Amino acid sequence: MSERSANNPVLLISLAINLLFIGALTGEWLSGARRPPPPMEWATTDLDETTRAGIRRILEEKRPIAQSLRYELRSIDQRLMDVIRAPELDSATLSKTLSDLREANTEYQVLLHTSLATILPELTPPQRAAVLHRLLKSAPPGRRPHARPPVGDRPPAQR
Repeated sequence: MSERSANNPVLLISLAINLLFIGALTGEWLSGARRPPPPMEWATTDLDETTRAGIRRILEEKRPIAQSLRYELRSIDQRLMDVIRAPELDSATLSKTLSDLREANTEYQVLLHTSLATILPELTPPQRAAVLHRLLKSAPPGRRPHARPPVGDRPPAQR
């Protein structure tokens, strides 16, 4: 038996092990690192780590529903863009798409509100204030909060 033929099985086994290792790392990266945060996790960034861990557990239960609704909202947004970019605007399709968007947004808001109703009783008054401040005055990291219009441009009730 020549030296070359003895090395072929070792080389093949080494290659197979390396491919398995690369596959495992890629699978872990795709399933773990790209997983979106649970709904409203960004609103708890001002809380201590222990409290956030408890809230994260509560929010994790709602993750599948939130992911489904986010996917549905993105899909409807794409449909809406397709409708308005069409050469001829179909009013019936536009109405249906906007209605679907309204329904999906309502479902998502209900999910966020029920999440909030579950979380807030677990917090102290200062922690509740921090979460609500983040929700009402701020925005998730990477997104700017809605800018308030100048006083003269606001309705009288907001002045």
